[in-house]
Amino acid sequence: MQVEGYSMWPTLKPKDPVIVRPLNQHSEVPPIGAIIVCIHPHQPSCRVIKRLSAVTDNQLTILGDYPDASTDSRQWGIISRKCLIGEVVALAATPSEQK
Repeated sequence: MQVEGYSMWPTLKPKDPVIVRPLNQHSEVPPIGAIIVCIHPHQPSCRVIKRLSAVTDNQLTILGDYPDASTDSRQWGIISRKCLIGEVVALAATPSEQK
């Protein structure tokens, strides 16, 4: 998956390729502070990368690292656990970075 936008700046930059560990409904929720991938709560065809800020029951609070450029739980409110689809586990090196 590739990062779009500046919401996770400076942790992740636009076009950074990330490796995502898929999660399903039976997976343990990543720890608070993990960077996760979710289905956008209002645009189901879109995926968003945010930091997991809080978990209560089956609800998640997700925030971008750069609030001025992020749309997240501050606007959407809490989102359903069902929206969680993966955890970012690494930043992938691009071919030009491997030389």
